[in-house]
Amino acid sequence: MKRYRWKVSHKEHGMKLLPFLREKCEAYPSVKSLKRAIENKCCTIDGKVEFFSTHPLSKNQIIELRFSEEKQQRISPKILYEDEDLIIFDKPAGLITKLENFIEIGSNEEWQLVHRLDKETSGCLILAKNGKTGKKMGELFSLRKVKKGYLAIVDKKINQDEGTIDQYLVKKAEYDGGSIYGPSFIKKGKKAITNWKSLQKQPFASLIFCNPVTGRTHQIRAGFTSIGHPILGDWQYAKNFACKYQPKRHLLHAYELQFLHPISGKLITVHAPIPDDFLEALKILWLNAIDLNHQNLGNWGCDPILANPRSAKEELS
Repeated sequence: MKRYRWKVSHKEHGMKLLPFLREKCEAYPSVKSLKRAIENKCCTIDGKVEFFSTHPLSKNQIIELRFSEEKQQRISPKILYEDEDLIIFDKPAGLITKLENFIEIGSNEEWQLVHRLDKETSGCLILAKNGKTGKKMGELFSLRKVKKGYLAIVDKKINQDEGTIDQYLVKKAEYDGGSIYGPSFIKKGKKAITNWKSLQKQPFASLIFCNPVTGRTHQIRAGFTSIGHPILGDWQYAKNFACKYQPKRHLLHAYELQFLHPISGKLITVHAPIPDDFLEALKILWLNAIDLNHQNLGNWGCDPILANPRSAKEELS
């Protein structure tokens, strides 16, 4: 791991972050790799992670960059459930939701993504193996007949034990092909509803179980930011955190899915194991006093029908 540190001069005042780094790092492989380092939270300005390559710099700011020379290994998603119509993957954090990241190019040409997860979000992701199933799964999502459960670690102690974030989301900003969403107070935009329950709290962080009723882009991330509890590690939506722990990605995990199979009509319930980095954060933040794999979430979570999600078809027949 190499680390670099610079101080912004009077002459460099007003420069954008990416051109500044490109000027300083002539030996860096490419502009694309520098941009990727910024997106991977490897750059800080005055000690705070900067997520945007277009951020303007000010005189006397301290810029730090760290990167590893080790080649990144390809991340292979694991299969949670599969039959002749559907396949559900456990998407690792850091893997972009693109079809080619889950199947070989040129093979399985009928396969299609049914929904998406953000790059840093881990957990359950559904692919349809044919057009008929894809269309029917799309209808289930549109009719809100797919029950989704997410785990999130948010900043600070959340006072209520449970609640609902009910708001209209609008696009607030765009950057490098991405977007930031936030609430509109004049009922403009898309309706976004998230039910949530606090599972455990500490003064500096809270573990939350979320049931998003709607499926808007960045719904959970934008929603919790709007009530003063951004998801830890989500530097795209928050610049300051009360919690001192800084994870390498935003701590949001698509823990479970439940729906009636669009072809067979069987009830499918799938859980994605909690990833190691999430478990490590729970331990460090003293939020690991409960066993999430056996936690009774009542009406909040999906019924624990399946002990082995991959053999769901056999167990439910």
